[in-house]
Amino acid sequence: MTLGLSDRQDELFDEVVRFCDETLPERSIYVLLHRERDRLFPDESFADLFTDRGRRSVPPSVVAVVMVLQRLEGLSDREAVERYSFDARWRYAAGVGGYDSGGWRSF
Repeated sequence: MTLGLSDRQDELFDEVVRFCDETLPERSIYVLLHRERDRLFPDESFADLFTDRGRRSVPPSVVAVVMVLQRLEGLSDREAVERYSFDARWRYAAGVGGYDSGGWRSF
């Protein structure tokens, strides 16, 4: 599996990002993770864990954010995947907004 990278330019036109920017409190964990995700969990830091051949993975930064939120909320893996799939705040924090251009809508 090859390293999947986050697309950082789709946010400009994403309604979920716009909605969350306008409604979430500035001190929210979702806002913090959205703002600092690339600094905290740069996809390139995980490059050694992947091969040069194969299908692209879900970007490691997305997985890391989901794992942080999973731990904070005390959820099982299945519950975390459901939350990521259906909760706009989780998708906002993970940097994917309302859609995934990379084709990895869910885990």
